[in-house]
Amino acid sequence: GKPMLGKGLRDNQFVASQTDEDLVKFLQEGRRADHPLNVRGVDMPPRGGNPGLTDDDLRQIVAYLRSLS
Repeated sequence: GKPMLGKGLRDNQFVASQTDEDLVKFLQEGRRADHPLNVRGVDMPPRGGNPGLTDDDLRQIVAYLRSLS
């Protein structure tokens, strides 16, 4: 990712409020800049812009995010 484009992930309310599968789906789909919950106004591409990331990779990313809290 690019520095300072997203919110911090440690103790993040959005991450805490989602199930693991919801977070995987979020990573699969990304978020457009015009989405009402996108506070930075920058596209987050599906799979973080890396189409080579598998669903298992995304699950591992979610597990890492959980370890930050």
